[in-house]
Formats: sequence, C-alpha cells, structure tokens
Amino acid sequence: MVQKKGRKKLFTALAVIGALLLIVAVVSVVKAMSDNEPSVPTQTSTQDTPSVSDSDESNSTDQPATTQPVAEQPAIDPETVATVAIEPMTITVSYLKGVGGFDYEVLRTGSGTKYVQFSSTKLAGTKCTDDEGQFASIIEKPSKDEATTLAKTTTVDGTEYGLSLADSTCTGDSELLKQYQDAFSGAFSLLKKM
Repeated sequence: MVQKKGRKKLFTALAVIGALLLIVAVVSVVKAMSDNEPSVPTQTSTQDTPSVSDSDESNSTDQPATTQPVAEQPAIDPETVATVAIEPMTITVSYLKGVGGFDYEVLRTGSGTKYVQFSSTKLAGTKCTDDEGQFASIIEKPSKDEATTLAKTTTVDGTEYGLSLADSTCTGDSELLKQYQDAFSGAFSLLKKM
C-alpha cells in the first residue's frame, strides 16, 4: 500500500514537471517565431477606398516640405484624395481616387535603400518576362544614382523621398498606366510620416 502511494506521488510530480516543461517550450517557440518575422518584404493589396483621412489632417498646416517651388503645386481637393499606410516605412502615401485597386510591396535595393513598389494586375503586359504591372515606386533616402530615375522628390521631417514612375514598355495598357501614375504623382506632395 505504501509503494502504491509513493508511485502515485511520483507520477503526479512527473506529470506536473512535464506540464511545466511543455508550457515553457510552447512559450519559447512562440517568442522565437515572433522574433524571426522579417520586416520586409511586406506585400499588401488595397482597393480604391479612402483610408484613415480626417478632414482636419487634410487642412492641417503641417504639410510636408517639398523640393518643388510652392507656386508649382496646385491645390488638391481633400475629397479627391485617398491614403494608404505603408507601415514598414512609417509613411502615409496619398493618391487621387479613381484608379482602382493596387498592390504594394516594401523592398530593399542591393545597397540597402528601402522602397515601396506599387503594381496592378490590370497593367501587367506580355511584352516583358514576369511583368507584374508595376507603375510607381517611392524610395526612401535615394542615392545619387537612384535620384536620376526620380520624377519627383519631397522631404518630410528631414528625410527625402523620391517618386519613380515605371516606363511604359512592358504594360499592355499605356493609357491606364498613365492614369495610375498621374494619381500617385498628383498627390505625392501630401506624403507624410505616420
């Protein structure tokens, strides 16, 4: 009888120790998985719907400084603008409504420059191998070599950003490509930090 009670206590103690080890192992695996998630590339898709854009923000006087003269920038009606948050770059990109859905992916160049690339399957053509319909990119802190490909630049809180527009050689619909590019180019000056 004494041996049965001793065995029962031993099995109970082993079960408790086993349960504790299992909990520690699960917590370790979950922590390790969350620490190993890459910050880039991040790919997201958006439809042509306005995102968090308060009218107070649109009328704010903290508009980003740009490298273009103020006289060249036409007034943009806030009702015609939608935004998309690019969290890995901590920026909010504005574009003119009406172009339809698009995808974006945050990447890095070989030299480490971070950029967000915008694309639409509607723009994918058959003229180029693996064309995904890229129409624009926004580059953070472009190098001198990268600056030669930029259509526009703007500086926000001391950080320079450049807008690069894709060439029309690959697309199957150059008119639609122009509409997407005009939508992003027209509201590029509204880019801001999150």
